[in-house]
Amino acid sequence: VVIMGETGCGKTRLIRFMCDLIKQNYVYDLPDAEKDSVQNLITLRVHGGVTSKEIIRTVEEAEECSKRNAEINTSIETILFFDEANTTSEIDLIKEIMCNHTLNGQKIRATLKFIAAVNPYRKHSDEMI
Repeated sequence: VVIMGETGCGKTRLIRFMCDLIKQNYVYDLPDAEKDSVQNLITLRVHGGVTSKEIIRTVEEAEECSKRNAEINTSIETILFFDEANTTSEIDLIKEIMCNHTLNGQKIRATLKFIAAVNPYRKHSDEMI
């Protein structure tokens, strides 16, 4: 899923809200200690300095989180959210992760889902530069 919208329009807040709602469906009958252990949203705030190593590390952490969640309830889907995904030169790696569901050719857990938020592309005139 890719969400596009202007800066400040609420893309990130929408994703947080959606994940909170989804989480409530799975944890309502769990003991409080287990409720707190379920984390179904991992966010990577992408920017021009984000490296492929950071992206890979975040995906690996999200896979571990997804595995822990599945041990509590196999229906829990964990979301890795790439916020401002189109601000990095590593966009090809994000494309592989989101479209191919692989990381460097290796399959990613099926219970790990991906969402990216992007800002619209703007062509800058000479005056703007």
